[in-house]
Parts: sequence; structure tokens; C-alpha cells
Amino acid sequence: MNSIDGLFVANFTELSLYECGREKCQPDKRILMDIKPYHIFHYVLYGSGVFILNAKKYFLKKGDLFYVPPGYTAQYYPDANDPWIYVWIGFNGSRSDDYLSRIGLSLDQPIYHDAKSLELKALFNDLADKYNHSKYLTLESLSVFISILYRMLISNRKKDVLLSSKETHIRMAKQFMENNFQFKIKITDVANALSLSPNYLANIFKEQLGTSPKEYLIEYRMQKASQYLINSTMSVKEIASKVGYDNAL
Repeated sequence: MNSIDGLFVANFTELSLYECGREKCQPDKRILMDIKPYHIFHYVLYGSGVFILNAKKYFLKKGDLFYVPPGYTAQYYPDANDPWIYVWIGFNGSRSDDYLSRIGLSLDQPIYHDAKSLELKALFNDLADKYNHSKYLTLESLSVFISILYRMLISNRKKDVLLSSKETHIRMAKQFMENNFQFKIKITDVANALSLSPNYLANIFKEQLGTSPKEYLIEYRMQKASQYLINSTMSVKEIASKVGYDNAL
């Protein structure tokens, strides 16, 4: 349940909240998370543990955040000698992908380190307290979560200063594709949007990522299509249209 004064924060279009909680895990507790149609954050307040996503294993500790994208399952479990306590939040919305891209979180990079001496810890605790107090995800809860995203965006923006021009161009190209994949864009459109030549864009993608911009766009569209197949009742033709293809084949 997530309403207050007749307003449902799960129905907000730009950013909406779906679930929240705080848990002190038993040392032998192992979780295989169900597939969700929305994004999930877990922030580690204390202790340590292991997170497995997309066949990659991450060893995490206090101050780390791990992310599970919609349409994916994940496994995680606490360290037997130092079991973790974490807060989790489920969210979605039309701006979610943009925020996550700017923060630097993705399927391939699902870990965020709280670099400012657990600056986010108080905010995540506040979010869980507000939810536990009312058993609703209220507008007040949403405002706290927006503060969390803002802190993460500011922190990542400072890291951007250390990126090379090639890394910055790749990040901007990926962001453009992830924000416009549903339209009939071509790689020339991506290059033009960044005032780059298509050849230069192709070369830096190959050099830095080992793939081409076209292959990255296709892979991203297929990930989105697979999420629609799992989490919706739309036909293949409808899904094809939503990810930028006229021909369902």
C-alpha cells in the first residue's frame, strides 16, 4: 500500500515507489530474488555479504549499494561471521533510466560505493523509518528517496571530472541511446547529437568497450524487449514497436 491523502506514489509518472524495508539477516539466509517489473536498490547499513547478478559475484560491505534491474533475478546472502543489515527500495518511473545512467548504475555496473563516509546511511534509515511508521510509501518517503538520488548524482558528477574525453563521449552516447531506443534512431543520429563523426564514435566504442555503437543499441533494445515479454501481456508486434522496430521478425 502506498497512498496518502488520496495520492498514490506508485502512480507518479516520473518517479514512483513500490516497496521498502529494512532487514537484519540471519547468517544462513540466502535469497533468490523474484523477477520484478521495477528497479531495486539495497543499501548495506552494517555487516557484509555477497551479491550475484548476471553470473557475476560481488563482495560487499557497509556503505555499499547493490542494484537489480527490472526483468532480472539476483542472489544475495550475508557473510556468516558478519551478517549484513540493509534497507531496500523498489522504484520506477519515466525518469528512472536517466537517473540510473547519470549515477552510473546498470546491469554491468550494479554497485555504488558511498564515498562520503556513509552519507546515504542516514537517508536510507530515514526512508525505512517513515515506511515502518506508516506502512505506506508516502509523498514524504518519495521526497527522501529523491534526496538519495540527488546525493548519488552529485557524487557521480564529481567523478566525471576524472573521465577522459573518450569515456565521456561513450557515456553520453549510451545515455542518448538508452533515452531514445524506442524511436527509429540510427548511429548517425547519436553521433550528430554529440557533434561527433560516426567513424570516431565507432572507433572509441570498439577501443573502450570492444563492441560497436550499433551492437550496443541492438543489445539494449533486446534487453528492453525481453523485459516487456516477461512483464507484460503485449504482443510481439506491439513490443517490437515499443523498442524501435517496424518489423516484429
